[in-house]
Amino acid sequence: MTVSEFLALPGLPGLRLLAGAGGVDRKIAAVTAVDTPDGAQRLKGGELVLTTGYMLGQQAITLPDFLRALQKAGAAGLGILEKRYLRSIPADVRALADELNLPLVSVPEQYDYPQLAAPVLAGQPGPAEAIHRQFMALAINDSSVPQILETLSAFVGVPCAFWNTYFKSLNFSAPDGPLAESLADVQPEEAGAELLTRCDSYAVANHSEQFGYLLFAKGSLPAGSNVQTALEYAGIVLIMRIQLRISGQQMAEKYKEAFLEDLLLNNVKADVEIHNRARLYGWDFTQGALAAVVDINNIKRYFIDRLDSSTNRMLEQATEVIFKCSIREMQRTFPEARYFKQSDLIAFIISEPKFGRAELPARLEATFARLQKVLAGVSPFTITLGVGQYYENIREVSKSYSEARVAINLGYSLHWFDRILFYERLGLYRLLAPVMNSPEADDLCRRCIQPLADYDEQCHSELLPTLQEILRCGWNLKEAARELYIHYNSIKYRYAKICRVLNMDLGDHDNRSLVEVAMKLYLLNRHQPGRGQQTLGPALREAPKPEPQN
Repeated sequence: MTVSEFLALPGLPGLRLLAGAGGVDRKIAAVTAVDTPDGAQRLKGGELVLTTGYMLGQQAITLPDFLRALQKAGAAGLGILEKRYLRSIPADVRALADELNLPLVSVPEQYDYPQLAAPVLAGQPGPAEAIHRQFMALAINDSSVPQILETLSAFVGVPCAFWNTYFKSLNFSAPDGPLAESLADVQPEEAGAELLTRCDSYAVANHSEQFGYLLFAKGSLPAGSNVQTALEYAGIVLIMRIQLRISGQQMAEKYKEAFLEDLLLNNVKADVEIHNRARLYGWDFTQGALAAVVDINNIKRYFIDRLDSSTNRMLEQATEVIFKCSIREMQRTFPEARYFKQSDLIAFIISEPKFGRAELPARLEATFARLQKVLAGVSPFTITLGVGQYYENIREVSKSYSEARVAINLGYSLHWFDRILFYERLGLYRLLAPVMNSPEADDLCRRCIQPLADYDEQCHSELLPTLQEILRCGWNLKEAARELYIHYNSIKYRYAKICRVLNMDLGDHDNRSLVEVAMKLYLLNRHQPGRGQQTLGPALREAPKPEPQN
């Protein structure tokens, strides 16, 4: 039957061709319903596709894009049920249908799926027609998984189950039947491939994704074309249902992510709005919160240095692995933690009652240690965990987020990677960060650091690394000598040489303070593009050691 013949059927008055008249000679092999964004991917060609336009109203896909997808899949045409979700068809959509020669048909609201499919199915064998009718009715009526399994069981003559590997669930056609009893010990959340060894199975999957398995008692499933047809239709309807659930879940997750983004970027000004929106998702932020940010070290460098399709896939996969592990480990310690993903970092909002906050740093350190261990075996990248301060008012969690980002940025400046950085433990560094690129900072480094860098370069000495170690040891020369593995007399000699090169009395407290600040500014600047080694001579032998985190 062609589209033209379908439109002329006397039993279906009211069908109207809106556009695509050049394609009315297309053959209709089947009639199917599609109301999910990726429904066109399951078409085999020749289908007259019916839709209410629901997913178009949800802005999951545009009507022009849907038409192009149908054309690519070889559909015979598109029938849109009137007065459901689409009140009118725009002129540009009609023009596109004409351009594609894809018939666009208006279907009156009173017609249901069986009425429209019956003329096309009339020439098919009875059992196959019944299978098609019943499963499509299940799809259109958004029937439950047990209802789908009951229908399948009726067609194949044996009990069945569906193991949903996407949402980790197990449903039965007969919850009290023998198959259910034989699998009573199975925990769907923990089930693995061994479940498939206990049953015969039929994979429910499309060309790109696995959704689960239809299960039958060993040796119970009969052979035959009608059984195979029933399995295929059951699989299609189950996929449609799962994809619809995934779509709804993704939509809900987007709203949650938007709310968390608003919180972190201080886009919500009223406390009552925050708590009202939080309650919609079952969240409680009345105890305040802190922000903890997992940053993937140096991943952006790949987007600058050597980005190609292969590298991009590697980066996407590495990011997904790190995000997945971060979420699992963080929620293992903090089950109520909420998270928001960005391109190379994931931010967690952690809320704790007052009595538990003293242990937060230790718990975060333990969580980070576990995460490091997990990632060491699965990822080529290291991570930094930046932690902001805790704020009693959730509206101020944006400050904590900014602090966590500052800690991470300081980590980049100081080359502190693969570690946890608490903002409140960064001491003088966090005060110097805003002025690190100022003319005054450059001048101080030229006076207190540059002479030593120049002297080391000319005389092949190590005065600058020695000064760094002396500062790290709190001006204790004996301790610095031990750390550098040199004799005490040697470090006294170097110390005197440092004083002469700088022309400063480093026994004076004010001079010592200037040198300490200058060294921190130098360490902050030396890893920035266009600065550091080019400005101040050779870099220090090692990355600077972080200040004590206690």
